[in-house]
Amino acid sequence: MAAFVKYTPAVEALMEGVNCHTDTWKVALSNTINASDSAFVAGTTDLATGGGYTAGGNTATVASSAQSGGTYKLVLNSPTAWTATGPGFTFRYVILYVTDSLSNKIPVGYWDYTSSIVMNGTNGDTFTVTLDPTNGVFSIAP
Repeated sequence: MAAFVKYTPAVEALMEGVNCHTDTWKVALSNTINASDSAFVAGTTDLATGGGYTAGGNTATVASSAQSGGTYKLVLNSPTAWTATGPGFTFRYVILYVTDSLSNKIPVGYWDYTSSIVMNGTNGDTFTVTLDPTNGVFSIAP
């Protein structure tokens, strides 16, 4: 998988108000990234609904959320895959975001695949995001 890049505004949100264990985590697909985004808007930040993709992305449930020796680690289960239909869809970035208890949708980070990935609906192409079950999606250390 591509390298994970954090959204700078997410650092403060994570430290001050997100409950990583109980808030809702989602993974979405996009063609553009603005690393200074402080809010995720379904269908604008990510792809619009169509071709086998639904705006807002898919939920990634929490596998574990724990601190050990001063280092916090969040492990998420991989979300369901997207299967292209009709005209399909094209994306370059996979965005991780969280919806907190106040319904704020906060982009946390993204994976850049360095070029567009074309999902052909005629072929029924499927894209699966595989999240790291050992190291987690991110950790915060002192």
